[in-house]
Amino acid sequence: MFRWYRDVVARLGTALVSLTLWGAWCSVSPAEPPTDGQATAAASGRDELAPAVEGIRFATFNMALNRSRAGALVTELEQGSEKARKLATIVQLVRPQVLLVNELDYDTEQQSMELLHAKYFEVPQEISGETTSAISYPYRYTAEVNTGVPSGLDLDGNGKQGEATDCFGYGRFPGQYGMAVYSQFPIKSVRTFQKLLWKDMPGAALPTKRDGTAYYPDASLAKFRLSSKSHWDLEIETPEGPIHFLVSHPTPPAFDGPEDRNGRRNHDEIRLLADYITGGEAASYISDDAGVAGGLAAEARFVIAGDLNADPHDGGSHQQAIRLLLDHAKVTHVEPASPGASEAASLQGGKNAEHQGPAAHDTGDFSDGRVGNLRADYVLPGNLSVVNSGVFWPQRDDPRSDLSNASDHRMVWVDVRAE
Repeated sequence: MFRWYRDVVARLGTALVSLTLWGAWCSVSPAEPPTDGQATAAASGRDELAPAVEGIRFATFNMALNRSRAGALVTELEQGSEKARKLATIVQLVRPQVLLVNELDYDTEQQSMELLHAKYFEVPQEISGETTSAISYPYRYTAEVNTGVPSGLDLDGNGKQGEATDCFGYGRFPGQYGMAVYSQFPIKSVRTFQKLLWKDMPGAALPTKRDGTAYYPDASLAKFRLSSKSHWDLEIETPEGPIHFLVSHPTPPAFDGPEDRNGRRNHDEIRLLADYITGGEAASYISDDAGVAGGLAAEARFVIAGDLNADPHDGGSHQQAIRLLLDHAKVTHVEPASPGASEAASLQGGKNAEHQGPAAHDTGDFSDGRVGNLRADYVLPGNLSVVNSGVFWPQRDDPRSDLSNASDHRMVWVDVRAE
């Protein structure tokens, strides 16, 4: 076990928070309160994949709506996207009231976020001879992320600058692999942590070379940002009271070398979440993009969500990082599951047969033979009661199973109530 991990555990304590509004976000007032009574039979309570909402339904969904060049996603959404239609159908079936979308390319005019909402979420879709009900999110938020933002450094150490691997987060253009939040309830305030430096985390898991020297020179560490995309704290005003939606998308622990630079960054991006909800001394190094320091208030209710790229049992991540969240005293234990995940692991075999974790908890269908399917996506409530949870992963004989191939990740949802 790494020495820096023992330091993490030693620092877990109490919390303090100060919220500021930062970033570009879009808010409109609803014409009428959203209702769940419009859902089709598939979402009426007779379906374990998408039962009726009980409490407040939070969800995360890596939609894989990333493209290889800037503007390509906007063009696709404008012209009509079968992939986006399938993804929207899943959203309409599950009907989350607060939704994080990972891998939605960001553009400064917020067109991709708005087009996905107006042309797909708010338009009824056809599935198996039935029509789903449109769903509306009057409150929407997106902002800049680190992916594709040039660092001016040779971060991958290959002697060149200006490549996708030299950006603050891997990307071919600024905003690739971005994210957005859709909410049926007002967003009161936002804190973002896009520019927090990795070196400022005490005991950071910074990579080293084979000889034990630092992988990144001091000049690089002086600019290197911890978050590969961004970390956001959105305070949502729900019928259950204020709930902080803590969202992110840590880098995959892969695509590097023996220095494990991405695996270690993934660890610390997740650790940042643990330190933030712990607060107190553990969060003393955290400063948001507006310069406000500190973590979350001790009594604050929260939901952590995102594609965290870390399975607690299998895969190539440092599993102690995700355990910091799953075993955290403030986090309510929840393990969303689906019958389709178990079926897929059995049918695909390969690495899946070697896995230690329950296949029913998988959220990513990585059937390439190298890693197998994993639990990568999370909705983790804190200081809240869990009413229900699930993963939208139909079995092959389900008429909705064709929807699943729109992304290699599955939507994860959790219904919560105030304790």
